[in-house]
Amino acid sequence: MAATPWARRTAAAATALVVAAAVGTGLWWTLRRDDPDRDCAGLRTDARVRTVLGDTWRSDLPCGELAAGLRRATVGTRPGAHTLGQAHAMRTVVLAVADSAGHRVHPDVRGPLAEALADYAADTHTVLTGVSNTAMAHDGPDDDAWQDDRGVHFAVREDQLIEVLRGLAESPAAYAGLRGADLRQGAAGLAAVPADPSPAAIEDPLARAAAPAGVFDGIADDVLRRRSRAARTAWQEGVLQGLAPAGAPPAFGDAPAEYLARTWLGRLAEPAPTARERFARLDDQANGLLGLWADATHQDEAGIGLPALRDRARASTDRERGAAAGQLKQEA
Repeated sequence: MAATPWARRTAAAATALVVAAAVGTGLWWTLRRDDPDRDCAGLRTDARVRTVLGDTWRSDLPCGELAAGLRRATVGTRPGAHTLGQAHAMRTVVLAVADSAGHRVHPDVRGPLAEALADYAADTHTVLTGVSNTAMAHDGPDDDAWQDDRGVHFAVREDQLIEVLRGLAESPAAYAGLRGADLRQGAAGLAAVPADPSPAAIEDPLARAAAPAGVFDGIADDVLRRRSRAARTAWQEGVLQGLAPAGAPPAFGDAPAEYLARTWLGRLAEPAPTARERFARLDDQANGLLGLWADATHQDEAGIGLPALRDRARASTDRERGAAAGQLKQEA
């Protein structure tokens, strides 16, 4: 029997209600999940951030000015050199972001904050290795920045730093800047290995290069699992563009760490059918640096136990990748 006009109208109304409810639910979820204005307001109203900004703080401070103020408070004029006050400010901001809901960072804040945090790559790299007793001795809630014979430093717990890096990684350029800065720390460790080393002399700097690389892999996994296929490709392409080296590498003898870093990054830019395949080369970052160092210093692969070293680097990277991705998935 054909439906009556009243029945058709009733069905149409019911359908409209279902669609409206679905749309409303989707909008609520989207706004609840990603509300940039709320993310900025949360950071701006945090008492710790207000202290960092000092007299420049205002309740209506635009997000761009907030970001610029945080950068001014945390970095100086010489790359990698900081005062105790600047390191204290950086630690304060990192903890504020780590404590925020979902560790989200406003789009206008991601770039400047990532640039500032990358200037502390020596400290963040140490935290991400997970093996520094000195960093762990200064990562508690009552601890602060400190100074030693190598300069000024700050530390937080590794899980807190991972949360902040994840928030910044929504921007592929920010992720690229932070990963590139960390990669150079790993390259510097390998570059400092003597030309005629024992396997034990290589193991520590290799492990310190491999573990943070795994953390960055795990962060990328979490970013990508939340995106559509097109958005994943766009993010990967943005990261690869941000990691592209500026110019040819120097000679190994002139600047060994920069030679390793820039040569490895140059290999990421070599042609591949898809951005996904090029991006996958990052999975082998520590071993890539190891191979370049072994070639540049004319190592005997059997003599230094290169195959076993590669296996250990891969295991370390995979372990930290899984741990970081697991942490972030659990917090989602």
